Amino acid sequence: MRRAHVLVALAVLCLAPVAVTRPARAARATLLTADRFFDGRTLREGPVQVLVEDGKITTISIAGAHGLASIDAGPDAERIDLSGYTLLPGFIDAHTHLTYLWSDTTRAPNDLKDYLGSPIVVAFEAARNAEKTLLAGFTTVRQLGAMDDVDLALGQAIARGLTQGPRIVTAGIIYPPFPGRPDIHWPPDGSAATREEIVKKSRAYLGQGYAWIKIYETSGTYDDTTGTPFYTADELGGAVEAASQRGWVAAHCMGLEGARRAAQAGVRSIEHGSRLDRATVREMARKGIFLDPTLYHLEWYAENGAALEYGPGYRERLAALQREQFASLKLAREAGVKIVCGSDAVYNMHGQNAQEIVWLTRAGLSPVEALRAATTTNAELLGLEREIGRVAPGFAADLVAVLGDPMRDIAAVTRVAFVMKNGDVARRP
Repeated sequence: MRRAHVLVALAVLCLAPVAVTRPARAARATLLTADRFFDGRTLREGPVQVLVEDGKITTISIAGAHGLASIDAGPDAERIDLSGYTLLPGFIDAHTHLTYLWSDTTRAPNDLKDYLGSPIVVAFEAARNAEKTLLAGFTTVRQLGAMDDVDLALGQAIARGLTQGPRIVTAGIIYPPFPGRPDIHWPPDGSAATREEIVKKSRAYLGQGYAWIKIYETSGTYDDTTGTPFYTADELGGAVEAASQRGWVAAHCMGLEGARRAAQAGVRSIEHGSRLDRATVREMARKGIFLDPTLYHLEWYAENGAALEYGPGYRERLAALQREQFASLKLAREAGVKIVCGSDAVYNMHGQNAQEIVWLTRAGLSPVEALRAATTTNAELLGLEREIGRVAPGFAADLVAVLGDPMRDIAAVTRVAFVMKNGDVARRP
């Protein structure tokens, strides 16, 4: 019944005459000209021209010793001049919560009212957050948790062109039967206590159309930095086994023991990854497990902790956890673990997703590594490396332009002026 309400809400949203600003539908051909471009691997100085046809990149021309060989796009092509800008693949965020809302900064959020309340209201909020995310340059997201299948319905509505937002890769959530603290309320239909229950729930999610299973392996959220493990490696392995033919598993791990168990089970990605040790990162590298460190949200929590009504000492707890995540990322990078970019955007962080790219450089990644994390490496994580994450012929025309050169000033990624998704222009300078 609640999911039916969600679908009704999304239908109303899409029919509302002023609710959504839809992207301009793609012309038969669009020719973009920019000063330089990051192709998903390296920065190439231009000028450069990129021809988009029917939602795909078809031709690229880069200036050489004799200048730029202009592409013949035909008289009917739309021409977009991005002089002064750097062209990049559409960014990918590997960890979002579009339905986790909180725009009223005069009070702390309430789980029962804001997250588990009317799915109709949540659907409207999620659509708004999806539009903010797209306009910030993120053309694909991995949505790691929502109630009432709102994200599944929203992803379908966006794919059909009914509303504006990024391409959504969805995950069904599995919680332990107890939240660990009294102010957190998890939906009872998402909990599982045994391996058998985890397998059953994972299969049900995949049957509904979810591509991922997200399992809470440890405590740790908001100002709680404990990281106590919930499930055994064998129990986690139930989700991995169930998903092996049709999807993957992401594990929420804020503590070392939980990460050890997740690595032993062979999950696809470890979220947060606080307090890792050398043995665990070596196993992650050996098994091809990705690390999604989610750095920026801890800073956001610290800055807004008073309004969020966090407990005494929250700044010190969050600062200590941030140092531990920086150290874990350093160990993982040295071991050859693939680092991805996920903002863990919640509350009113939607649209600030690119801050995570900046924070990856603060944690020690070079600008090119951080950009790869948000493009090619994230595409590989999602199994979409042949479709998105590159500026190359044959790839989806997911493109963003930022003012300046992000190799010299990584904060340029927060100044997105142009967004194209599947050849449709969502934002112009």
